[in-house]
Amino acid sequence: MPDLGDVEYSRDECVQAVRDYFQFLVQMYLDESDFVFPPEGDDDDESGWPSITEDNLSGVEKDETVLDLLRHLPYVRQRSTVGGSDTIKVAPFTTFTDWAEAATDLADGKDDAESLRLRTEGATLSDILPSHVVGITGGPRDSDVFLVDTDLGIILWYECPGEIVKASRRPPSSVRPISDDPYDYEDDEEQAEWRGDSTAWSIPDFFKMLTGQFQKLEFVPLTKTMVWVTHPYFHAKDRDAVVPAVRDIYRKHHWPDLARYDKAACQAEIKAYLAENFPNLEDNFEE
Repeated sequence: MPDLGDVEYSRDECVQAVRDYFQFLVQMYLDESDFVFPPEGDDDDESGWPSITEDNLSGVEKDETVLDLLRHLPYVRQRSTVGGSDTIKVAPFTTFTDWAEAATDLADGKDDAESLRLRTEGATLSDILPSHVVGITGGPRDSDVFLVDTDLGIILWYECPGEIVKASRRPPSSVRPISDDPYDYEDDEEQAEWRGDSTAWSIPDFFKMLTGQFQKLEFVPLTKTMVWVTHPYFHAKDRDAVVPAVRDIYRKHHWPDLARYDKAACQAEIKAYLAENFPNLEDNFEE
C-alpha cells in the first residue's frame, strides 16, 4: 500500500487525472457535450475560469492553491445546481460540483458560501475542514463527499463504504488506498477523526479506482443521471432486478473491451430495456 511519503501534490497531475476520468466516462455512457473546460490563455496566469477568484470565493475560505486548482479543472454540465436526481452522475449518486458556475452564483447573489460548503463538504465537515481541503462533489444531504487535500496530494472519500475498497483491490485493476493512519500524522484530534472516517488515495490512484469500478461493472450506469452499484450498501426497490440485467447488456456489447464496445448500441438497448420493464427509471435528460 502506498504511504504519504510517496505522494506529492501537483495541480497539473490532478487536472489531467480528472480530464482522463471524464474522457473514460465519455467512452462508456456520457457525451463530450456533458463536460465544460476552462478557457486557455496565452500563459498560465491568464488561463482558467475567470469567475474563480479570491473575491468571489472569499466566503468559502479556501487558500490560493485550492483556488488555483478549481480555476483549472474541467466540470460537468448540469441542469441543476443542487446535485439532485436530474444531474449527471460521475459515480454512484455522485455529482461533480461546477465550481466555476458556483463562483458566478456567489458573485451574483444567487447562492451563499455556507450553502455551497454544505453541498460540497457535508454538514459534518463544512465547519471544520482546513483551507487546503476542498470538496469536488456536491448534492443534497447524504451524498458522497470527495475531498482534495492539496497539502498532502490525496483525495479522501468520507465514510467510503468498505465494499468499494474491497472491490478496488480485486484484479484486473488493483488500486490500494494510502496506508498511513491519520492519528500518526495529524496532531489535531478533530482533524484526525474525520480523516480516520475517510479512505484516502493519491489523486491519480483515486480516479484509477473509480475507473476500475466501472470497468468491472461494480458501478453500473443505467442512464446519465443514474449510476447504481452492485454492492449491498445500497438497496433500492428495483436494484436486484435492474442491475444484473443492465450489467448483462454492457457485457453483451463487449464492455470493457473498448476496441469492441459499441456504446451507441449498448445505451440504446439499456434505454429500451428500462422503458419496457422499469419506466419509473427512464431518464428524460434533455441536452
